[in-house]
Amino acid sequence: MTTNFYRVVFVLAAGLCGDLTLAADGGTAHLLIRTDLECKLTVDGKPGGVVRSGEAVTLNLPAGEHRVEAVPVAGSAHWEETVTLTGPDNQVLTVSLRPAVARAEAESHGYWTDPESHLMWAAADNGSGVTLSQAVYYCRFLTLGGHKDWTLPSIDDLQRLFGGPADQYGHHIKAPVKLTGWTWSSSPGKEAGEEWALDFGDGGRASIVTGDSGLNRALCVRMAQD
Repeated sequence: MTTNFYRVVFVLAAGLCGDLTLAADGGTAHLLIRTDLECKLTVDGKPGGVVRSGEAVTLNLPAGEHRVEAVPVAGSAHWEETVTLTGPDNQVLTVSLRPAVARAEAESHGYWTDPESHLMWAAADNGSGVTLSQAVYYCRFLTLGGHKDWTLPSIDDLQRLFGGPADQYGHHIKAPVKLTGWTWSSSPGKEAGEEWALDFGDGGRASIVTGDSGLNRALCVRMAQD
C-alpha cells in the first residue's frame, strides 16, 4: 500500500461555515474531523474554510497513513496524530485543541492553577531522578511567577491530579503539567525513612526509601492566595 502524507493544520479563527469536503486525487477513504475550538482548516497547504466548534469536516483522502497536526493561531500550542485510513467508511478524528492551548499557556507562565483546589502547580517536574531531600531542596529554592514559597505536595493532592487519557509519556494527569517520572510527596510512607510517591502511569502509590533517587521527581506546588 502506498503511504500518503497530508499535513492538516488548524488555526483559531472566528467565522462560520458548514461541512466541507476536500477531495484528493484518487480519494477512496473518508476522514471526519471534529475540533473543540473554532479553527481555520487547510489541507496540504490549501485553505478549507472556517469550522465551528462542534461542527465536522469530511475529507476524501487516499487510503493510507496521514499525519494530522493542529496549531492555534495564537501561541505555540501544537497537536498532532497519525491516522491510517483503510476504506470508504467514515473514520472520525477528534482534534482536542483546548488541552494543547492549556499546556502552552502553562509552559509560557511556568505554572498552572487548579480552579477547583486553588493549588498552583509548576508546569513541569524537575526532569531527573532525585532523593527526597533533593526534591525538598529543589522546591524550596524554586522561583516561578514571582513566588518563592513552593513545596512538595501531599500524596492526596497528587492523587487528585491522576486521571484522563495518557499523554505521550504514558502519564494520566488531569492538568497541563509535564511529568518525566514518579512524583515525590510530602507524606510519610509506611515505614520510618520512607515517603509516599505517585506513579501517574497507573495511579498507584508506593512507599519509597527517602534516599532512593531512581524514578522519583520533584513536582512543586503552592496555595494560590493571590
